Amino acid sequence: MITFVAAAFLVLAGTTISGYVEAARLRRDLQYTYDRALGDLNDCISSMQVTLEKSLYANTPTQQNGLAARVMREASLAKGALAVLPVSDGSLYEASRFITQAGDFAMTLSRRISAGGTITDEEYESLRQLGEYAARLQETLRSADPDFTSGSTDSFKDTAEEFADYPTLIYDGPFSDHIAQKQPAFLEGEDELPQGNAQKNAADFLGVSASELAHEGDTAGNLATYNFTRDTQRITVTRLGGHVAALIDSREIGEETLSVDEAKAAAAAFLESHGLTGMKESYYEVSDGVCTINYAFAQDGVICYPDLIKVSVALDNGGIVEYNASGFLMNHTDRELAAAALTADEARASVSPHLSPDEGRLALIPTAGLNEVLTYEFACTGENGEEILVYINAETGMEEQILILIKTDSGVLTR
Repeated sequence: MITFVAAAFLVLAGTTISGYVEAARLRRDLQYTYDRALGDLNDCISSMQVTLEKSLYANTPTQQNGLAARVMREASLAKGALAVLPVSDGSLYEASRFITQAGDFAMTLSRRISAGGTITDEEYESLRQLGEYAARLQETLRSADPDFTSGSTDSFKDTAEEFADYPTLIYDGPFSDHIAQKQPAFLEGEDELPQGNAQKNAADFLGVSASELAHEGDTAGNLATYNFTRDTQRITVTRLGGHVAALIDSREIGEETLSVDEAKAAAAAFLESHGLTGMKESYYEVSDGVCTINYAFAQDGVICYPDLIKVSVALDNGGIVEYNASGFLMNHTDRELAAAALTADEARASVSPHLSPDEGRLALIPTAGLNEVLTYEFACTGENGEEILVYINAETGMEEQILILIKTDSGVLTR
């Protein structure tokens, strides 16, 4: 018995020791992986800093484009290395934002240079500032010595402090700071409406008495609204000007009895009854007994795609179950559209020879940075029957956007 107990003790002790050794090895491997990712991140930031500095002195499109491509590549690699690090306390948030903006800013400049444009003085100043912050980030990362296996990442707090005065970066890209600051163009100059007046506007929109609506609080933000409910309906009204921004009716949809064409007619009549004229039907989708139609504003024969309104019609009785005008409210304004510098025939020459384009029409489309560009929209047919939309810049002749049309029994969509 004594021998058996001693043997069991030795086996248990050996297993325990072996477990500790294996755990220690795993911790070392994990620390090595994180240290390697941190080293890769530091190398990428260092390379970005050098490339950004060189960008200040490049004077030919070829060199400028090459440097921009290098910044994009290093930013992509840096984001990959950053994603490996187990830091969840937000201390590297600003560093991540910087890396993303630097790469996106470089892509924006590359597109402009490829189109024959030049870098402005303001953009050179942004490049200089990005280079300075890359140098500061590199220094703090080099001095950081975190013990990832213990969960302590306090050494990254200095990184967050380095970006305390990080400047606002405005450019035509999806990560530009101006996007979060965008104000509703349609509501510019409007006064704030009292809640009672907004409630009456909501009731008039629904064709009911204001007493039938219940005020369900407000929503803050750039498109601030009052929110009201009635049975299964929820309607939001802008605090500025008192315009209906959205309506949702969550009632149960019955058996389909209407066609898509009948739903489109009901949606068009609904818009007209609320004074929303000049809207042109775009694409539609049918799902769960509801047909959703997209409308864009048309001005002087130009389709303004940023001014978007969505109307959803129930196919059981033609009732409106959803209305969303946030795109219209954020973007619609009295535009002075410049004349196209190119003719449709000149723009059509930029379409791929593998596509057969139609006559084309003028269209105003949003850029990645929520700015607007005048284009020619060509509906094209591919060599295998594909349906493609190609948007050619009406001033430069450059391709701005390519969309693939998806037509199914459920509707027409783009991707």
